[in-house]
Amino acid sequence: MDEPIDIEIVRTEALKKLGRNIVNFSKIEGILKYLLSVSQINEIDGLSTRNSLLENQEKFRKQTLGRLVQQLHNTVLTDNDQSKTQPDSSELRVSLSFKVTYSDSDLLNIQKQALLDIVVERNKLIHQDLALLDTSSIEDYRKLISLLDEQNPRLLTHLENLGWMLTSLMEGLKDLQSFTKSPDFYQFIHSSQSYT
Repeated sequence: MDEPIDIEIVRTEALKKLGRNIVNFSKIEGILKYLLSVSQINEIDGLSTRNSLLENQEKFRKQTLGRLVQQLHNTVLTDNDQSKTQPDSSELRVSLSFKVTYSDSDLLNIQKQALLDIVVERNKLIHQDLALLDTSSIEDYRKLISLLDEQNPRLLTHLENLGWMLTSLMEGLKDLQSFTKSPDFYQFIHSSQSYT
């Protein structure tokens, strides 16, 4: 004969998995804030790189996950044709930008939609699924566990993709810094100058 299932055991499992997914949503949001903060650095009229970074960080600090994803779509994820735009300003500026370009616009659209879907999933979990959870029902907790287990692999995939972007950016900056300190940089600068 089966023993009755203690609701506390099921509740504890559900809350652990809920915590795991919320942490993963938070990690996605944190990586997006970081990527966006460093993806467009502009030095205008002597504004330092550090100040530009701090301004960007403040700009993205309180934005919602949905706005962050939209901003990523607008500034970082582009197809090859869009990636060659020039700033429309007559101000003297030095800028550094980070873009992830796709040669296949269908793949780009799939990636963008997948990020939008994560925003929808997060909002549905927080604002609907949890709001309607009957905390005295073992069946509701089991449904929540099933939803969370099905959702988590998608979150991990997004974390992996965003982590790749972050790693690529950091490695690129390290390579640039190393190159500017090497004797090759001096030769590069002088060999690329044109004298008229």
